Amino acid sequence: MNPNLSAQALRADIDGNSMPYWPSYADMSPAARRAFLDWMLGGRCDPAYGIGLVFIFFYGLEHRMFVEQGDDAASLVDEVKRLLAIYGANGSFHHYANNFLELANAQLSARIDLPPPSPERAVGSEMDLPTRLYLGAKLARSPILSSADDALRWVLAMPDTHLRTPAVRCFDEFVALWTKRFAERYPNGLPVKTQQRISLQYRAASGAFNVAIHGRHEQYPDVLGLTKQLDTLRNLVEDCTTELDPFSRFVGRKPNLRNSIVAKGLLPADIWQQSGSQAIADFRRQVGTVLGTQGRGSATAQHIFEMAGFEVQANGKIPAASAEGLGRALDAIDVAIEPDLRYGSSIPRADEQVFVFRAANGGPVDPARATFRAARTQVEVAVLAAGSDGDACYEELQRTINRIRATPDLSGVEQARLIAFAVITFNSPPKQARVFRKLAEVGEAERQAIADAAVAVVGGDGSIDVGEVKFLERLHRTLGLPREAVYQNLHQAAAERTDEPVSISEEARSAGIRIPKEPANSPFELGSGEGINIDAAKLARTLRETEAVSALLSDIFSEETAPTPEREDKIALQGLDGPHSELIHLLEQCGSMTRSEFDRHARDMRLLPDGAIERINDWSFECFDDALIEDGEEVVLAPICAGASRK
Repeated sequence: MNPNLSAQALRADIDGNSMPYWPSYADMSPAARRAFLDWMLGGRCDPAYGIGLVFIFFYGLEHRMFVEQGDDAASLVDEVKRLLAIYGANGSFHHYANNFLELANAQLSARIDLPPPSPERAVGSEMDLPTRLYLGAKLARSPILSSADDALRWVLAMPDTHLRTPAVRCFDEFVALWTKRFAERYPNGLPVKTQQRISLQYRAASGAFNVAIHGRHEQYPDVLGLTKQLDTLRNLVEDCTTELDPFSRFVGRKPNLRNSIVAKGLLPADIWQQSGSQAIADFRRQVGTVLGTQGRGSATAQHIFEMAGFEVQANGKIPAASAEGLGRALDAIDVAIEPDLRYGSSIPRADEQVFVFRAANGGPVDPARATFRAARTQVEVAVLAAGSDGDACYEELQRTINRIRATPDLSGVEQARLIAFAVITFNSPPKQARVFRKLAEVGEAERQAIADAAVAVVGGDGSIDVGEVKFLERLHRTLGLPREAVYQNLHQAAAERTDEPVSISEEARSAGIRIPKEPANSPFELGSGEGINIDAAKLARTLRETEAVSALLSDIFSEETAPTPEREDKIALQGLDGPHSELIHLLEQCGSMTRSEFDRHARDMRLLPDGAIERINDWSFECFDDALIEDGEEVVLAPICAGASRK
């Protein structure tokens, strides 16, 4: 700065409007020089002065720091920080002042302080210098990048890394997931090999000089130019972002529920518990009111879902995604639920009962394991058998539970799930047509066990209803077992229960009939100390009950002798109401319908489509031992054999 240059002017150019784009003290007008000197005299802190005047002073600071390299470097750094705090709103000055500070710190080998990772886009055409120096210092100590946080800093510092919305909107969850996945993918750290060392230059804001910066950094490996490792990190960024998609979409729609169990349940299982600790604690407390001191209890599905914050639709249907989300939430508090979609059960309706009980990690089982799957099928069939007389009782439930406990090769948690499944299934029996369709997939070895389970339930009390016998007959036909086995198994079950005949109806005992004594020469003397002692009253009762049993068995088990009618052009629809009959005739005329067409016709007849299919197939099983409607993308009538008999 030449003190001989004039600074006399009637008015100081405070705004610096008279200054050129690349100002210098020599080229400034007297009015601008007067403003500059006034600014300096006022302590270089008045924000009313133009930024060009600040740059004139800044040019001197950078020359002193990087060209003269005096012993006042620390004071120069402090001065630039002070000016940045006052004039940093100007983009140009902000850029040059920060560049000054970064390279000054490199020259001084000062400690590098980094802010935490951020989803903010990188500014500039290459990695920011602090991150570059930080990673270089790390790699100088070890060529293995072992920290997930350091790897994330690297990939986020690259200007061509673009985070998608889930990672930006849910950045905290993204960082937690990144930490998990990085450790899984690189358990021994990420090897980084480079021969290049960091080389820096300072280009003056004034354009007056360009000098090399020397310091400790010259020994650091330089990650700039590496692509292979960076590509793997970018792939990991994309994978983590994709995992967060469901959570991000939910939070985008319902930001006020971000910290609810509903939202947290949409996170990957291995991070959602740590990020939803408060929500989990609240949920555990509420579910505890249902579990009680016994650690088990039941409630409506709607009650449990609302505890977790899930919205239940007005029609009572629960989406599969919500059912799975509730299951994950219960897993987190060591509680199991039945029915549980993940382990082979159907989704309950909102008004149906569910059973919850304490179980580590939610009581996970393998639903495809043969023993468990077979036991579940036996429970469903046993429930249908129990209800075939119109009244499933507690004793029948208890017999089913006892059979579960006696089944070998079932783990404790499998038994617990099956018992819970039996309880809720007795409360809400499955559709008979659906269960019988599943029996077609049962293996040969499982069929007898299923039949035995049904017989054990209905025959366990010795009182057999006509409806129960008919159910067992149909079950044996479906399983491909001989019909005669029904009667044999029933009598066997009765024999195991008691040594008396099976009671088919209420017993009304009368006085015993006296049996005359045998002649004296009879080899069997009544009441003698040798031979057979016969209780006359018991014998009379047995004869009387046997006659009654024979008569009733004749009525119950007799074959229907009515001739099988030949199949007509149209299916006879006795037993179905008008709308269901009309729906079948319409389907027969069309040959087939798309599911949407079928649904539309059903609704026109004021029928629920799924309910109509269930009703018709239940009727068809009663008439033809087979389903009439085959459901899929197209709805068609199944062929019914001409020899099928009607009941």
